[in-house]
Amino acid sequence: MEPAENITENRESKGGRTRARIMASAERFFAARGFAETRLEDVAEEVGVRRAALFYHFRDKQALYDAVIADVFHDLLDRLDSVLSADGPVPERIDACIEIWVDAVGARPTLARFLLREAAGADIGVVPPLGDRGAGFLESGRLLFEEGVRTGVLKPARPDPFHVISAVVGSTVFYVAALRSLLPSMQFDPLQPDELQAHKRDVLQMVRHLLGYETRKATPA
Repeated sequence: MEPAENITENRESKGGRTRARIMASAERFFAARGFAETRLEDVAEEVGVRRAALFYHFRDKQALYDAVIADVFHDLLDRLDSVLSADGPVPERIDACIEIWVDAVGARPTLARFLLREAAGADIGVVPPLGDRGAGFLESGRLLFEEGVRTGVLKPARPDPFHVISAVVGSTVFYVAALRSLLPSMQFDPLQPDELQAHKRDVLQMVRHLLGYETRKATPA
């Protein structure tokens, strides 16, 4: 007879795998269809469980969506905040954040789709869940911008860091999530490594121009 502790451990392990499969399936559906049009029945069918089984892991559809958003963005925001608040030359920290951002979206394109859907569906004056999660990053970005201006290493075209952040986020989100859909006849895959490198180079050059700085670090070829 199997020891009780082994039975408990096996159940927890199986439960963890099921939860991970639910999260992965939900991420695909939410990114492709949005919150309102995603049906829990479709998630359950893809995972191979009953719809009722989803509620063992998540209280409701909103809880599942919130968990997916946290999973998709938590690591990226942590990595960006770590670089922004670290020591080192301001230009190099900005460049590092650009590279982390483009690489993250290239590796997980649902990032771009979630941002596009969150922006399109947001009500004016109401902060969406993703907005709450990004508040710390925006504050760290503002502080780095002010440090760069104060020390003279940044000579921005506009005295507003959010102008640059919106340009960076907007260009990559459109590039990954929208461009191919709007121009289906183009033989173009934004996720090809060489295309992503070209986009990263373009974004770096744009940011350096908007913030008026140069860096000794080479731009990706």
